[in-house]
Amino acid sequence: MLQLRKVSFAHPEGPLVVRNVSLSVEPGSRLAIMGENGSGKTTLAHLMCGLLKPVAGEVFVDGHRTDDPDTLHDIRRRVGLVFQDPDDQLIETTVEREVGFGPRNLGLDPAGVGSRVDRALDVFGIQHLRRRSCHLLSAGEKQIVTVASVFAMQPDYVVLDESTSLLDAGARLRLMAAVERLLAETGAGLVFISMRLEDVWMCDRVLFLKGGSIAFEGGKADLPGWLRDQGLPLTGLSLLLSRMDGVVPGFARRVASGRTLSADSLAAA
Repeated sequence: MLQLRKVSFAHPEGPLVVRNVSLSVEPGSRLAIMGENGSGKTTLAHLMCGLLKPVAGEVFVDGHRTDDPDTLHDIRRRVGLVFQDPDDQLIETTVEREVGFGPRNLGLDPAGVGSRVDRALDVFGIQHLRRRSCHLLSAGEKQIVTVASVFAMQPDYVVLDESTSLLDAGARLRLMAAVERLLAETGAGLVFISMRLEDVWMCDRVLFLKGGSIAFEGGKADLPGWLRDQGLPLTGLSLLLSRMDGVVPGFARRVASGRTLSADSLAAA
């Protein structure tokens, strides 16, 4: 289990950017974290994999504390983080080497590395990029490559930080389908950080952060109404579901009964 217990964080001599946050993600479960810019979402992501250490509270990954230097390597093998900006994550020369970087560092033999690279490139539909230079990729291609690279490590928990922000609608749907497929195969736990309800529709639970604290925790069907009651701006799917609930009571809850989101699922509701 990936678990935060009353965690707070502040940069040196700065204010708290995460305040008393507790959450848990079990293998196979899916948690969405939403919030406005500056609410602490990315800081939470970095706390989950040990890149940052809490100033109060504790972070555990399968019983290991992230502030224990003896277990940090194992924790980063178990928790795969996809950074918000892919340029902060890409380090290799070609896509093939980038996707294979993690498996090589796990100590796999060349055949094992090659198998994982082939699988990731195939599932994410980027076989044609295999020998492309990473620095020549488009921003969206870089984002897909970083997600594929993390999944190639087969972590127990995957943390996606705004991993569709640079993609057009078609690429976003293809990426989500690939993530869904691999989660079903591996049973990994998912933390999906985004401001788009469309992105996190595959998740079971939603947290909404305000000022570093959890302001909402519940089901995705209840989020649009909560946003409306808080006077927060509604856009995209949140706006649609809020309006439809006013016409057809319970519409959002019926839509939320499935993990996939499409025009057909909206019509069926």
